Amino acid sequence: MLLAAARATLAAAVLLAGAPGAPGAPEVCVCATARETNAWCPVHKLGYVGGLELESSWLHEAVDAHGHDVDPSTFTCPVCRGALASDGFCAEHKIGFVHGKAYFSKLTYRLGQAEVRRPADIACPVCRKNAETHGWCDRDRAGMVGPFTIRDRAVFEQTVRALGILELADREAKRCQYCAVAMITDTQCPFCKITYRDGKKVGG
Repeated sequence: MLLAAARATLAAAVLLAGAPGAPGAPEVCVCATARETNAWCPVHKLGYVGGLELESSWLHEAVDAHGHDVDPSTFTCPVCRGALASDGFCAEHKIGFVHGKAYFSKLTYRLGQAEVRRPADIACPVCRKNAETHGWCDRDRAGMVGPFTIRDRAVFEQTVRALGILELADREAKRCQYCAVAMITDTQCPFCKITYRDGKKVGG
């Protein structure tokens, strides 16, 4: 389908180009809102996804934590079509939809569904503390993943596991950026020939 081709093009661009940002574009600090918007700060060379600080701009670009507007007519997969209509997720194509926007991983899809809350807006001291990293509050029945609030316990735990893999991938990026991307996409590094599943080496 056309979206699959577009997604492949995006992945290839990440592998070839590396760091995000247009050449010659002025660098603007976005640290004030970066945690809440999953943004990369080109001035301080740090980015965020789900409150997790990333050092690799390559990996931050590959995670692609922002939703994308899509043309529904490009989808031929019936599960994708249903997911688009119901804010669901297609496990086969690893695409989730929130308010008509597409997210290309389960992690970014869940963050797209979550409510963003600033510390000043959080009355519960446990939730406020959890927002510094991540954690679950039994009283409020809410999990915090950085500034993102998730109300379903199982979804919260899945999101935390995905963030753990992303954290490992950020460390791995210092050795091999291609392996880092393979870790979060369950694919093989084209250079090291190492295959990853759930962030772990399974071959190569």
